[in-house]
Amino acid sequence: MIPQAVILLGGRGTRLAALFPDRPKALVPVAGRPFLEWQLDWLKENSLTRVLLAAGHQADVLERYLAARPADGLELALSREPEPRGTGGALKYVEPQLATNPVLVLNGDSLAPQLDFSTLWKNSPFFSTQWKKFSGFFHTMEKMFPQCGKIFVAPIADPGRYGTVEFGADGLVTSFREKAPVAAGFVNAGIYLLPRSIIAAIPAGRPVSIETEIFPALAAERKLVAIPAPPPLLDMGTPDGLARMEGFLTDTIL
Repeated sequence: MIPQAVILLGGRGTRLAALFPDRPKALVPVAGRPFLEWQLDWLKENSLTRVLLAAGHQADVLERYLAARPADGLELALSREPEPRGTGGALKYVEPQLATNPVLVLNGDSLAPQLDFSTLWKNSPFFSTQWKKFSGFFHTMEKMFPQCGKIFVAPIADPGRYGTVEFGADGLVTSFREKAPVAAGFVNAGIYLLPRSIIAAIPAGRPVSIETEIFPALAAERKLVAIPAPPPLLDMGTPDGLARMEGFLTDTIL
């Protein structure tokens, strides 16, 4: 089954707010179009057409944008969280609207444009021969790690400002290293494939961070798998990151 996608859009985008005070981060222009459209294009290219937008800050602006957006084959829905709940709390809040198991979750400010699910599981040396007997990426993940969360990780040369994800040859995440100067490593790419059982276990009624609360607990239980994604990882959460993203998309995609 092709999973439903959830894009987490509740953050205030404080580092970009001075540049774009009138819009949420999802609608910040990147290479001539709102960043959200780049994420939606990527989802369509990967055959994910059911998308739930988990909005918070300036959700009304996003709602008006979606109402005027031309139909393009995507099934889009918007959910408004009543107050900031963190990434995990936002996912818990939309749990009643989830339609598939598992669910693909995206952070609302990053993009891995070269990640293609149709070829990743076939071509990556990370996947063993026995994995390749299954009929596709999502089927493979369901069969090999049915109760585990999957976190996509991206290799970067200078991961110091992100913190790194440590994992073994079997893919199981062993630890998360806090932001520290290291020469190279894998960082969280902001893309997760999560079974509904993990979402059901997220505490309700309070702010929860997927990154600092849920994932370390899953790693301690050996229930979190890292999946390397091809570079680059583009992050528009800062003005410098926005400029790098715009340069890459302009030079490579347009």
